[in-house]
Amino acid sequence: MTAPLAQIPTWLREVEIALAANPQVALTGNIRDLILLPNDDPMRPPIKTVTVTEALSEALARTGHRNVIVYSLADGPEVIHEEDGAATTLVAAATNAAGTDAHRLTILRALLKAVIESDRECCLIIESASRLRTDPESISEEYHELLVAAEHGMNTAPRRRVAGHQQGLYNTVFWMLDREGDLPHWLVAGDQMRVISVPMPSHTDRHLHTRLLTNSLLPQPIPLTAELDPDTAKAVDTYASQTTGLSQRSIAEINRLAIDRGIAANDIADAIRTYRVGIPDNPWQDTALRAKLRSATAKLSGDVFGQPAAIRKSADILMRSAIGLTGAQSSSSSSRPQGVLFFAGPTGVGKTELAKSMAQLIFGRKDAFLRFDMSEFSSEHSEARLIGSPPGYIGHSAGGELTNSVRQDPFRLILFDEVEKAHPRILDKFLQILEDGRLTDGNGSTVYFSESLIVFTSNLGVYTQGPDGVRVPVVQRGADYAAVETLIRTKVAEHFTTEIGRPELLNRIGDNIVVFDFISDEVGAQLVEKVAGNVVERVREMTGTAVEFSPEARAMMTVEACKKLDFGGRGINNAMESILINPLARALFEQDPFPAAMTIEGFEHGDEGWRVIFR
Repeated sequence: MTAPLAQIPTWLREVEIALAANPQVALTGNIRDLILLPNDDPMRPPIKTVTVTEALSEALARTGHRNVIVYSLADGPEVIHEEDGAATTLVAAATNAAGTDAHRLTILRALLKAVIESDRECCLIIESASRLRTDPESISEEYHELLVAAEHGMNTAPRRRVAGHQQGLYNTVFWMLDREGDLPHWLVAGDQMRVISVPMPSHTDRHLHTRLLTNSLLPQPIPLTAELDPDTAKAVDTYASQTTGLSQRSIAEINRLAIDRGIAANDIADAIRTYRVGIPDNPWQDTALRAKLRSATAKLSGDVFGQPAAIRKSADILMRSAIGLTGAQSSSSSSRPQGVLFFAGPTGVGKTELAKSMAQLIFGRKDAFLRFDMSEFSSEHSEARLIGSPPGYIGHSAGGELTNSVRQDPFRLILFDEVEKAHPRILDKFLQILEDGRLTDGNGSTVYFSESLIVFTSNLGVYTQGPDGVRVPVVQRGADYAAVETLIRTKVAEHFTTEIGRPELLNRIGDNIVVFDFISDEVGAQLVEKVAGNVVERVREMTGTAVEFSPEARAMMTVEACKKLDFGGRGINNAMESILINPLARALFEQDPFPAAMTIEGFEHGDEGWRVIFR
């Protein structure tokens, strides 16, 4: 494989066309990036990287504009091309006309007027034009006068004969903007100003750049005109594919990082991941994690009872991520989250508990679990809580709860609980996370989810709302698991495709829908034993009292606690609080000092609730 020759970008060719038709041009989009251009110098490589301003200046020179002035707020006016001192003369004349002590926008207004009216061909590039306005809420007098002068210049701009052109060209003024809306509508609207967007680099652009950069990572550089060996060609393809969504400038920074850390071309994915998340260590590739995952099913089953199918499916996804096969069917999968799970099933059956156990298993710490209750995001405007408010709105500098947390620590399990309650606009944010593994916050910064595990939970398909508004189960506890799974999967598909019209989100989740079964009587008894054990251990730690149960008390406690298994483990916890925890606390509180041991013989229910019978 040889490197193809660089081509003049489409946006730059559009600029050349605009010179004969538009006295002013607004350049928006990716204006701070590096641009790949063909190199005419036979002593240099056939490809060169330049800034947008440099690329624009070269395009102007090709069309006959030999005088080019760049104005920036940081450095003021600077001549970057000129013929016979014409541009320098214009700058001096504008500065003198405005006065050396004039406001910088007053100087720019004088320069803009001088360029437009000059009898020599000359263009003006206003860099970082979005920064000219210091107050987003109002327009200063100097800025307003500049804009009015620009509008007047558009309407009165003369054309000049330029060698090589059949028609005269304007002395074009270029505004380099973050967004088109950074200039007032009355200035941008109409046919006089052309808006041209500088796009993010395409796969072809990135492939060309990474082919150029890969030479610096090889023991022996390969000329761009030479064929690449299969391993190097694969490394270039990986480099280009895994930098989807990144600018050419970011790719150059990744290359510098790889050189600094001694990362070879074949391991460039490590440099890309480190650049994105800022952390060189990768827990997903830790040999200790692989050892733990060999017993993942047993470990998770010890925390979540009665869900073998859900645990098996979840463990498989964890193993797939740890071995590096997440999204292996796609060549550009590396930026996606490490895994995506959609936990569906009845309430209180262990969906959230399984997510917590997975976080503890993978990352070894409880704070790696990040939970969002999506019922709190049912309004359209609540997305600001997740990603932050846009500039100009109150609190935009604080960022969002989701983006801030992932930026601080990308190695997390993120749980979106009861996702069906979220506003559809919030769900649209998940599309970008699941497909590209990234999200742009309110400040315009990109946050990467490539090291995160995403878990959604839902009760879809289990309950429906009756005529009286009360939630009633669609399927009863005790139904065959296969029937429960089929019903819930069907309902989930209907919800995303028909009810909210987001089939693309369902496609991103794919076959990762994990259906949980109802709590059976046997599992309910196990949960009662687990809760009772936790209570006994806590009593021992806090009071020193060893609590035991007689067989009759244990049996009675189990029967009473399992009367509402339709509410799952949560129902058992609530029942155990009433039957055991509250009366036990009362009984212990009445003892002074606390006894060394206590045997609960039974329970009794009266007007004041439950009480324990003990000796």
